[in-house]
Amino acid sequence: MRLKTLEISGFKSFADKTRIDFLPGMTGIVGPNGSGKSNIAEAVRWVLGEQSAKSLRGTKMPDIIFGGSADRHALNRASVEITLDNSDHYLKSAYTELTLSRRLYRTGESEYLINGQSCRLKDITELLMDSGMGQDSFSIISQGRVAAIFNSKPEDRRSIVEEVAGVYKYRKHKERAERELDETMGNLHRVEDIIAELEGRLKPLEEQSDLAQDYLAQKKRFEELDRTQLVRQLHAEMAQKADLDKEVRQKKGLVHEQQYAQQQHGQKVQALQQQQQTLLKQKDDLQAQLVTATKLVEQRQGQVNLSGEQRRNQATQQARLAQELVTTKQRVQDLTQSIATETAAIKDLEATIKAHQAEIKTLQAATAEQVIDQLRERLESLRTAYFDQKQQVAAWRNQRQYLQQDQARQQERGKRLTAQLSDLQATAQATQQAASDLKAQATAAHDQLSQAEQANDAEAGQYQAHQQQYRQLQRNWQAALEVYQRAKTQAASQQAAVTEYGGFYQGVRAILRQRDRFTGLLGAVSELLKVPKDYTTAIEYALGGQLQQVVVTDEATAKQAVQYLRENRAGRATFLPVTTVRQRQLDATTRRQLAGLDGFVGVGSDLVTITSNAQPILNYLLGTTILATDLDAAVALSRQIHHRYRVVSLAGDVVSASGAITGGQARQSHTSVLRQRQELEQLQTSLTSMEAQLRDQETKVKAQRDALQASEQRSQALQTQLNALHPQCRQLDDQLAAAQTAANQAKRQLQAAQVELQQTTGSAEGTTDAELQAKMTQGQAAIAQQETNLKALQAQIKTESDHQATQRQTLTTKQTWVAGAVERQQQQRQTLRQHQADLQTAQANQQQLVQEQAQLAQQEGVTPAEAAAQLKAAQAQQQTTKQALATANDRLAQVNDQLETANTANDRATGLLQVANDDLKTAQVNQTRIDALIDQQQNQLSEKYHLSLAAAEADLSDLPADQLAVQLKLLKRGLAEIGTVNLNAIDEYQDVRERYDFLTQQRDDLLTAKDQLTATMSELDDQVKHRFKTSFDQIATKFTATFKQMFNGGTAELVLTAPDDLLTTGIDIMAQPPGKKFQNMGLLSGGERALTAITLLFAILQVQPVPFCILDEVEAALDPANVTRFARYIHQFQAQTQFIVITHRKETMVQADVLYGVTMQESGVSKMVAVDLNQDSETTAEGKQA
Repeated sequence: MRLKTLEISGFKSFADKTRIDFLPGMTGIVGPNGSGKSNIAEAVRWVLGEQSAKSLRGTKMPDIIFGGSADRHALNRASVEITLDNSDHYLKSAYTELTLSRRLYRTGESEYLINGQSCRLKDITELLMDSGMGQDSFSIISQGRVAAIFNSKPEDRRSIVEEVAGVYKYRKHKERAERELDETMGNLHRVEDIIAELEGRLKPLEEQSDLAQDYLAQKKRFEELDRTQLVRQLHAEMAQKADLDKEVRQKKGLVHEQQYAQQQHGQKVQALQQQQQTLLKQKDDLQAQLVTATKLVEQRQGQVNLSGEQRRNQATQQARLAQELVTTKQRVQDLTQSIATETAAIKDLEATIKAHQAEIKTLQAATAEQVIDQLRERLESLRTAYFDQKQQVAAWRNQRQYLQQDQARQQERGKRLTAQLSDLQATAQATQQAASDLKAQATAAHDQLSQAEQANDAEAGQYQAHQQQYRQLQRNWQAALEVYQRAKTQAASQQAAVTEYGGFYQGVRAILRQRDRFTGLLGAVSELLKVPKDYTTAIEYALGGQLQQVVVTDEATAKQAVQYLRENRAGRATFLPVTTVRQRQLDATTRRQLAGLDGFVGVGSDLVTITSNAQPILNYLLGTTILATDLDAAVALSRQIHHRYRVVSLAGDVVSASGAITGGQARQSHTSVLRQRQELEQLQTSLTSMEAQLRDQETKVKAQRDALQASEQRSQALQTQLNALHPQCRQLDDQLAAAQTAANQAKRQLQAAQVELQQTTGSAEGTTDAELQAKMTQGQAAIAQQETNLKALQAQIKTESDHQATQRQTLTTKQTWVAGAVERQQQQRQTLRQHQADLQTAQANQQQLVQEQAQLAQQEGVTPAEAAAQLKAAQAQQQTTKQALATANDRLAQVNDQLETANTANDRATGLLQVANDDLKTAQVNQTRIDALIDQQQNQLSEKYHLSLAAAEADLSDLPADQLAVQLKLLKRGLAEIGTVNLNAIDEYQDVRERYDFLTQQRDDLLTAKDQLTATMSELDDQVKHRFKTSFDQIATKFTATFKQMFNGGTAELVLTAPDDLLTTGIDIMAQPPGKKFQNMGLLSGGERALTAITLLFAILQVQPVPFCILDEVEAALDPANVTRFARYIHQFQAQTQFIVITHRKETMVQADVLYGVTMQESGVSKMVAVDLNQDSETTAEGKQA
């Protein structure tokens, strides 16, 4: 690997774009001081990732951009680009040539590129890592670095060995591990704080959850039993409904029976009523007959008187009727004869029609088209075969002619195909080769696409990981913010309580709120005391209400305050004037006695402080109050001092001077006035800490958001690359498809030509001319036979057609006659029907004339004697009718009696039917009521439990009814006693519990991560030690050998200042030039120290060779002889390292293969002049300026 080119534009004094080509061998860069030689080395250092502006001789990074000169304006961009020959893949990259670019704009924006593709500084750093070309590597060695070797401290000098040992990445890993450890510890502390908070919430929530679950269990049991009771009631009501349904059916049956009985009685009544009506009608008829008979008697009496006149009239009428009767009888005879004749004619015609219709059917069958159709089908089949045969013969004839012509063509074509076959083979091979080449290109493109997709997938995974971390950090920040808000709210509430003097007595609160009115008011005791946290409880119980006493400077202030309370009726308060309160203190003997006793904590006035001007008050309140560790100690101490003073335990138990013991724990409803201020201070301290944590979390969230955005940008860049690769792959695929199509087409053409050639050469093996001639002869004979068959069949069809035409004509004639006969038959039938009607009319007239003649004959036969006899007969008939009427009246009376009896029975049956109907209605009402009750309970079951009866029956209790009722009552009472329940406590407890368990697991994971990080850091330290020691030993050995070569003798050593601590040990350089003693490098002369430092650098280059090395005036401090030795020694490394030497020493210039001169012809602007010493040719600045 070597450095090929360097392009500089706008970097420091190189205002114009300048290109330097580095040839194999040693390249020298010369020029006067101030011309910009070192800017070349700094440009290479900058493009390799240098981030320190001071290392580039600037104060801030934009200083490297060309700042203008007397004749030029300042530029807005600096750009440096180096090209590396990576054909040996010294750098871990698939590219054989790498171009690294870096640009900086005056706005502060910067760009990094690899082979023209935008990248990150991290990508360049990772590419160059462990390659010897990093920021602090030995690929660029300046005069200052040589001086730093002998001027630096031993501890700083170890970085030289670390760079060779390649421990940079291990240190980076360790730094990252340390950061992760710090972050893990921070997270661990936060998690433990949250766990502590959750532990305080768990117990109350668990109790509420248990209570809610107990409530739900009892409610569930209650619902189960209530559901069971509902189902049982439904079953009982359904059973009752079944009984009612049965009862209704029975009642309906009884109603039907009563209806039948009532119907029978009604029918009997109706029958009797009809009989009554019949008898009444009969009676009426008899009465009418009696009237008729009476009239007849009267007529007969008149006939007796008129019988002579009637006889003459009857004789005339009789003669008329006799004549009409003769005429009518003749008419009847004529009509009868006509009807008989017409009936016979109709029957004869009908027989004739039937005979003709039978003949028509026969003719229709005979004239059917089936025979002719069959014959025509045979004719068509013969014609088809005939024409097919003729076509076949023609085809054979054509084939024979074509065969004769084709034989001549095939011979000519075979010659042509043989010539084309070689050309097609060459074309097929060429297209196949083109397809293979395109396939290889497409495969490579798809591989590149696959790699890009994998990179995109990997980046997408990183993006998701960043996103998850970002969301987790946001959740952490939200949780911390919620805790902070709660604490802030609590602090505000506590501040309000302190400001408003919450918890103080009314009078004390009134005074403290008006403290500006009283110049001598110092404040309440609880405000003035400063009590350590450990003693707060003891002091609270020791002082009790005295904490709310008000401290004033003198009695006058106390009196003013009392007067104010009295005037404003603002309550009462106790005031402690500093000037008059009597102080109380333990005597020295008691103090000495207590000091040696177990459980003694101290005296209250010694353990608590108070405002300086109120010390007497503290002595008054706590001067004789003794604090003990616990109640047992308090009792023992009180006994030792003979109960002279009050003793208070740290838990608040009080043993008074009288011997009384006060203790226990009260259920406090509010915080004491002493704790109010302490809690407020704690809350304020916590808020400060929380604010810092919030800021820290906000910083992390912002950093993670930046990382997420960076990952998104990388994903977009990869997606852009994919978007570019996809069309490229598609284009190659299309080209490959086209090439494969061309190859396949060429192959098919080749195969077709080969087949055609085979067919051409093998056509002679086909059908011969003789075979075709034989087939034609056979075909012509077959055609002649088919022509004979066709003619015979055509004649048969003609004969059959003529016969059928005759038959059809006969059929038509008969069908016409039958149609006329049927019409005549219908007319005859119509005439017959008319004559039959006339006959019936004549017969009726004849019968009527006969009846009239008979009546006249009867009237004619009445003589006066007969008239008298008829009168007597009419009188007899009158008497008979009277007797019948009397009989009918008797029968009517009997029927009336029977009808009355039947009506009574019918009324009784109707009453029974009404009773049955009423009973049925009652049963139906009960049935409706039970149905409504069942529906109501089913609706209740559905509304309360959302269950149907069938679903509710699936899970019922088996308790007996009495126990069920008792259980329901007890459960109902138990639910009422539980009262209001926080059902949300179950979910809240579950959430808090899950969060607690999750955080506990997180804490365990964090502890595990802490241990793992600690172990990782230990492993990294071991790696650093091992690599440092190995590299140090190698460098020390090379240093000793190289020193002897550079100094022509003498000796030198590298010595560890702390061999037992390889992580921090420094490095001393001990040297003995020829003729001098073995001493520390710092005691050598300036030239010796410089040459020793250069020797060390050469030793390092032997241990860790670098592809190229830029030496920036490192030999400036050497004398000419040592410079010559230095330059010659460089030539020993040219095989493995490319040297670019910036120098103004003639001895070094002589050893260079190519010299570049840096000039500043234009003020403030550097230009290049190149000289190839091997070819003695010069390239001017214009040739290298772009």
